[in-house]
Amino acid sequence: MNKDLEAKYLNVINDNINVGKSNAMIEFIILIAGIVAIFILLYLCADTIGCFFIDRMSDKTQMQIENAFSFGIQPNMYKKSNNTKKLEIIRDKIVPLDKKLQGKSKFPIYEVPEKQINAFVTPNGTIFFTQGLLSEIKDEETLTFVLAHELGHYAHRDHLKSMSRQIIISLILSLFSSGNNNVDMTIGSISDLNALTYSRNQERNADKYANKVVYSLYGNNQGAVKFFKLLEKKEKIPEYFQYFSTHPSTKQRLKLIQNGR
Repeated sequence: MNKDLEAKYLNVINDNINVGKSNAMIEFIILIAGIVAIFILLYLCADTIGCFFIDRMSDKTQMQIENAFSFGIQPNMYKKSNNTKKLEIIRDKIVPLDKKLQGKSKFPIYEVPEKQINAFVTPNGTIFFTQGLLSEIKDEETLTFVLAHELGHYAHRDHLKSMSRQIIISLILSLFSSGNNNVDMTIGSISDLNALTYSRNQERNADKYANKVVYSLYGNNQGAVKFFKLLEKKEKIPEYFQYFSTHPSTKQRLKLIQNGR
């Protein structure tokens, strides 16, 4: 009786058009491949997705997000100097040129006791110049270009876009690992300035922004040209290393500045 009943149900299943007859393993592989493809697409589009929402964010929301995070470098660890006072005078000339900079951070400036030539802005608008940069560069127009480049990152909300990219990628990774640790670790690591890297395109746009600023203030961009020529002299990295860097090569950046306003 049981065998007859089993045969009856097998016949029903075989005749049912809603039951597939293909290999279950093949269907499973196709399903997994489709899910992986979707995640890869989301990973590749993380920047686009982040930029879409960040560019449409209100200034109020921007400030709320910036104030919600604490960042690794605390300004009270550093002192003001004659160099930073000079930079503050330049800053006060740049900010009135762009409404995106007004009514937000006060953009305090500090000197970092490091030898390399570098400057960076934190997501809350605090700007740091290394002693190495300030000892090499005394020219006001060149300092204006460097400062305007960092303010350009802030005006373009590059810090928020970098944060959103990390969170989106972390969410994708957490789905693969079936855990929430990746999200927590990413949000925690946002306080690390090393995690806030910018894309080549963002660096180019910051260069263009700074170039417009020096033209507006001085009528030429010799300060920008001097800066990149100084970097060329100091760099010991082969040109082909640009393909492994978030920044365009110095030669490319100099060419961009020389070819347009």
